[in-house]
Amino acid sequence: MLRSTVLVRRLAASSLTTRAAVVACSTTEPISSRSISRHTSNHMAAWTPPLNSRTLSSSSSRKLGSILQREITEETDAGSGASTLPEELQTLYDDISKDWTIVQGITGIGSDETGSGATVRMFKKENGSNGAKIGVVFHCQDTEEDHPFNEDELYEDQRADEEEEQEEPATAVRFAVTVSKGGHTVVIQCRSVEGELSVESVAVRDGDAEGALLALAGGEGLHSSLYQGPEFDELAPDLQEAFHNYVQKECGVDEDLTAFITMYADYREQEEYVSWMKTAVNVLA
Repeated sequence: MLRSTVLVRRLAASSLTTRAAVVACSTTEPISSRSISRHTSNHMAAWTPPLNSRTLSSSSSRKLGSILQREITEETDAGSGASTLPEELQTLYDDISKDWTIVQGITGIGSDETGSGATVRMFKKENGSNGAKIGVVFHCQDTEEDHPFNEDELYEDQRADEEEEQEEPATAVRFAVTVSKGGHTVVIQCRSVEGELSVESVAVRDGDAEGALLALAGGEGLHSSLYQGPEFDELAPDLQEAFHNYVQKECGVDEDLTAFITMYADYREQEEYVSWMKTAVNVLA
């Protein structure tokens, strides 16, 4: 066979193959916008738009407000926030008021809604025997649980699964007694546990009783740059005892007054707690 004839036949066969391939390609569905659209629609059906951040914020505000309101209701039902003293405390308040002027709060610090009554100042109506003015100041949150040291219990094994009920520890309340005369004030820091008085430190300040009480109420303490006085425990035992007796007898800080300070601090803390929640719910919810 002539080479030209063979070439013609090969070209014809190649043409047929090419046509078949074209036809096959034309009958196969290409990746088109229709198939992409169908694929996307399957995912769109399962997708949901995210919650609006404002919706989430509103929900959290309502939940916080609801819980705060619940706590307010529980406290008020229990008698807190009623602005009336419990009967026992009222009787003690009336007795103490015969010898002391009781002032709640500090001018310019806080308000009726934000807790100016957290700090309580007291002024003795009669001066001391040498003409000195006597005052007391305490904060309703300056309390702590009293844990007296017990050497016998120091090395006892503590078991995690022990379920024996223990008595609730007594609450210790800190307060300061000020004695002012001639432009100087002696500040005697005290601590009371169930009416039992102890002296913790003695410092000297310039200024009258009002200025010293304001400084103490404003947080003047160990962070002050002023000398804080000697370590009280390092003083001579008879000097420690003399300061203790002075606070009790000369300043009039007896068992009734320390009991009042303890009870009134607890009362004021409860009142301030309810006031705090009411302010928080008004602002946040």
